[in-house]
Amino acid sequence: MQNERYIRDRVGYTADQLQADLGGMKGMVLAVFAGLILMFIGFRALPAENTPLAAKVMCLLSMTIATAAAGAYAGRRLQGWLPMIGLLVVSIIGMFVVRAAGDGYLATALLTGWGFINGMMLGPLVGFAVAEEGPGIVLQSLTGTTAVMLLTGVIAITTGIDFSGLAPILLIGLIGLLIVSLARIFIRFTRTVNLVYSAIGMLVFSGFFLYHFFRMSRSENTWDRAIDLTISLYLTFANFFTYLLQFLLSSKRR
Repeated sequence: MQNERYIRDRVGYTADQLQADLGGMKGMVLAVFAGLILMFIGFRALPAENTPLAAKVMCLLSMTIATAAAGAYAGRRLQGWLPMIGLLVVSIIGMFVVRAAGDGYLATALLTGWGFINGMMLGPLVGFAVAEEGPGIVLQSLTGTTAVMLLTGVIAITTGIDFSGLAPILLIGLIGLLIVSLARIFIRFTRTVNLVYSAIGMLVFSGFFLYHFFRMSRSENTWDRAIDLTISLYLTFANFFTYLLQFLLSSKRR
């Protein structure tokens, strides 16, 4: 009980420090959001065929990740299973709503809102990681995830390899990860098991990066397809980031 109270107080203290630090960065944060919005408006002003699908997806994905970061900050104090289950339900429903909204500005607004909701689900983990190891570990995870995404994107788009055959393998891997994650609720894993589990999770979602980028290379160049691919790539990005962050946290424990 004392350990739980200590961790909760430490997370709260670190969150207050983070809030104070971010207060001085509001100008930069607003500038980033404004830049992303202007880039999106510029792309939308051009005929759809004049903007490569990859550019559309990267623009939308950057906006979604940015709003997810804001959501993670907003959800840093969330506690308990009930809020997380509620956010998960909203996220699942929202995913279908975004895809059904078409390819207009409304769909983009819903996409960024969906990103914010998904970011809130990452908030407690990010807050805990900052409290345990400082903000550097989160930046390492974000940088590593971005690097893997870009590397797999280059491989999938430029090599001409058909990665569609990965789909059934990745599905089996995803089911296995879900089963193990449920088992972790009831069983306390050792440090080694946690490291192996996180490494396998990163491997599986590296495969998802390859698969979705391969899909992008074969997809029609429309904003509707860009939104669909952005959803898939964001989910892959968020899951890889989570497993990498868990891996780094476990590797620092003795």
